[in-house]
Amino acid sequence: MAAHVGASARARSKFELYMWFFTRVSGVLMLVLGAYSIIYANLIGGPGMMDAAAQTRWAFFPISFHVSASEVELEPNFQNAFWQFYGLLLFILAATHGTNGIRVILKDYVRHPVLLAWLNALLFIVWLGMLGAAVYLLFVAQGVS
Repeated sequence: MAAHVGASARARSKFELYMWFFTRVSGVLMLVLGAYSIIYANLIGGPGMMDAAAQTRWAFFPISFHVSASEVELEPNFQNAFWQFYGLLLFILAATHGTNGIRVILKDYVRHPVLLAWLNALLFIVWLGMLGAAVYLLFVAQGVS
């Protein structure tokens, strides 16, 4: 029994190590991807065609209804595969990064193991729901107005 518990603890510690590295790498990647989005939004004329709030929303989640009331050309920038997958990558990084942060906070403050397991399961379901909503918004709802 002790060997089984030891293997489980090692697997859990490896998961914690991988998530620790993921959090650092995803934070840097989100900064780089967000900076690229904002620079691109400025290069295509964002300041003259949309206000700062619309430009920021588009830069971090480029879907058509974020700038539908502006003069931004929607076709090439919002309905091509590059921006859809770019937005999905950025959202997956952000959702996983944030969800992992909440998981660590729960682990720090929730002492009852059964409650912690239930909260982690609920957090996982919420994370899956967020990913499903992002896929719907980026790939399905593009033509819906």
